[in-house]
Amino acid sequence: MSEMSTDFAILRTPVQIHDIGKTSGFIKVPTPLHRPEFNFIVHITRGSAKQQVDANLVSIKQDEILFVKQGNVTSLKEVSPDAAGHMILFEDQTLNQLLSKQELIKLFSANTIIHLPEESSEWLTSLFELLSIELYDPNPNLGICYSLLQAGLQKIFTSSKELNKSINRSAEITFNFKELVYKHYLQHKSILFYAGELSVSENYLHRCVKETIGESPKEWINKVSILQSQLLLQDLTKSISEIAFELNYGDPSYFGRLFKKITGVTPSEYRITFMQDLSE
Repeated sequence: MSEMSTDFAILRTPVQIHDIGKTSGFIKVPTPLHRPEFNFIVHITRGSAKQQVDANLVSIKQDEILFVKQGNVTSLKEVSPDAAGHMILFEDQTLNQLLSKQELIKLFSANTIIHLPEESSEWLTSLFELLSIELYDPNPNLGICYSLLQAGLQKIFTSSKELNKSINRSAEITFNFKELVYKHYLQHKSILFYAGELSVSENYLHRCVKETIGESPKEWINKVSILQSQLLLQDLTKSISEIAFELNYGDPSYFGRLFKKITGVTPSEYRITFMQDLSE
């Protein structure tokens, strides 16, 4: 969805909305991996799509919502010809204004896909159409836009049993840990740094993260770093060794082994596949 990313930057508004049925035909899939500087919601009302979010490939079907947090590495892999719905983009500052910290943790600690009852999905469609009308007015009222977006988020919360569950301390620690990794993965790859930032012991951090996402903190740090390397490998002017050093891996061979362990292919093989996708 890099085309939408460009549109978002050009329009210079903190909230944007796109009609999937009108825009999907202009997007060549799979799109290159990118790390958007905004959050987005995908609401599918007909058809289906597949989106990579970090290392996971998720399928979105009718009456489902996908949330992607700023900092995630993402790519649109597939979209059905009959796909319909909306994609809403909004900045982190907007999200922090509309939701409490507890709601944010619930939202991004839940499974990536949220299934909605049909009536809630239809309600959201009507609301997003109103949001679209307001945003594309020559003089949009951002107060109205924020209110509509907030109403949509609250509807999603009240319609989802999963989002109504109480959160525990492990989920909160894990949410804050992941946010820190997105910011500091380049300079800091040790668990000790993140445990210190969160004022917890390394063992406690390990227990919280493992319990919440099924991976150790070290595995998550490595995954985020390798996902970033995939973005850098799309720049064909840089050698693999240069990219390894840029990510603060002192040994390019170690970087190559870690890359294959996480992605299943070597950096060279990944780059070849990327070039083939470009030429198609």
